[in-house]
Amino acid sequence: MSDRAIARVGVLARPTASVHPAAWLAWSVGAGAFVLATSDPVLLAVVVASAWFVATVRGRRDATGVPFRGFLMAAVAALVLRTALVALGTIDASSIAFAALEGLRLAALLVVVGAFNAVADPFGILRLAPQRFHEPALAAALALSIAPRTALAARRVHEAQRARGLRLGPLRALPALAIPVLATGMEEALSLAESMDARGHGRGRRTRYRPQPWTPEATLTVVTAAVAAGVVGWAALGGWAELHPSTAPLGWPATDPRLVLAAFALAVPGLDRSR
Repeated sequence: MSDRAIARVGVLARPTASVHPAAWLAWSVGAGAFVLATSDPVLLAVVVASAWFVATVRGRRDATGVPFRGFLMAAVAALVLRTALVALGTIDASSIAFAALEGLRLAALLVVVGAFNAVADPFGILRLAPQRFHEPALAAALALSIAPRTALAARRVHEAQRARGLRLGPLRALPALAIPVLATGMEEALSLAESMDARGHGRGRRTRYRPQPWTPEATLTVVTAAVAAGVVGWAALGGWAELHPSTAPLGWPATDPRLVLAAFALAVPGLDRSR
């Protein structure tokens, strides 16, 4: 197997961060549960800020790190499109506000997914899967890696074109980017298949990797996710806080400070910069 192929799938051989991938998975589940439980714009904005902070500070700096900006752009597009769908029905202040809140919730969920892709290695999650679930876990890991690899390929092609003096507008650049990006994606897919074959995938043999230790940072990451999910679940079951602001009539959300603190807790894993 070539050195280039090994470099592209080198994340299989060693961890890229000090936090265990299972801890980042728990963090993303907790943050996602928080987002799905509320449409309060204040709480959603805090979750987005927390996820942004974690992705910026703890994002992987290796060659497989996903550009978080791409997920932010997708989140903005989801917010705009979901709000614009109100044009298909009755257009009034209440319907626009409702559509905007739903769009903001979808955008926040995309930001959480983007943060998870920025800090965790999908193939690190694959190593956690039991033998019987290895094939489904591999498919999920490959699916999660499509967006990062495509975004990186597009950025490399765009930078190469600019270095050659080719400067096109956003729309005119699409055809010029499509073929090189697809060719690069095919080449990386072949390299990945080559590395998987070398490791005996599909032949009843799996390479053993040195397990990544569970650190205090991983425990803190899981605890913050559990706190966020637990507090919002407590609010939903106990009814002591308003999770969905009224849009008919319109009113400013009565955001509970305890939920704000719980949302800010999701930013705690980004406070420690040690790797």
